[in-house]
Amino acid sequence: MHSVGEILKRSRESKKISIIDVSKELNISREIIINFETDYFKKDINSVFTIGHLRSYCALLELNFNEIVDQFKKEHFTDTTQKIEINRPIFNNKLLFSNKLISLSVILFVFAAFYFLFIEVENTSRQYAIIPDLPENYISIVEKANLDEEIKNKKIKTNEIINFAKLEIPSNSSSAIASMQKEEDSKSPIVTLKILDDTWVQLRDENNKIIISQLMNKDDEFSYDLYSNYSITSGNAGHIMILINNKVRGKAGKKGQIVDTLVLNSDFKN
Repeated sequence: MHSVGEILKRSRESKKISIIDVSKELNISREIIINFETDYFKKDINSVFTIGHLRSYCALLELNFNEIVDQFKKEHFTDTTQKIEINRPIFNNKLLFSNKLISLSVILFVFAAFYFLFIEVENTSRQYAIIPDLPENYISIVEKANLDEEIKNKKIKTNEIINFAKLEIPSNSSSAIASMQKEEDSKSPIVTLKILDDTWVQLRDENNKIIISQLMNKDDEFSYDLYSNYSITSGNAGHIMILINNKVRGKAGKKGQIVDTLVLNSDFKN
């Protein structure tokens, strides 16, 4: 059975395509193409990028991508998963019984303390205030202060009602209409990334903080504010459709093309 590298090399040579031509067509370095054809796999490179490059190469050579990828994974990705048998824990019944007895004793103690402290003891003696009565000459002063405070509060509430009524009056002036239009125009456009086929996508903000970094599936969508200036990195730009305010602006790039830190603007069209 031929390896993935042999299949790719034979198919390329049968179509009389040079490695340089493949590199220019797919925007992939010649080193990556040579590594594919010699069955050399760098484990320090993200496997998502490797699979994306392999998908593009297979599409160019008109090969069955699914079969090639399955064989590539069998050749380069070994299953290191091991079944670990976990022994059933052995409980000491005597220790378990003693722990239950201690817990029950603590609960009974808490209930008994609560009962004797808050329920059983009933204080029927009359409580007296430690603050003496105000002298009669201060009573009128306190009453006046309370009255002034109440009048002040009523005035504040009245002013609030008047101001609220003013706000409710509709304005037909041209300045009001202009301000509303200005506010509407200041709304930032919404960018929607529509995934046409499975591809890896990463978004970063202006501070290089990762917003999303994952393998997006077909028909997935992700929307964000255009003025956020997110940068787009993807293993296959041809699988990402760009929409701004629900209007199609084209794809992020060609099929099989890798885009790195692509920042969209309102004039984007492809």
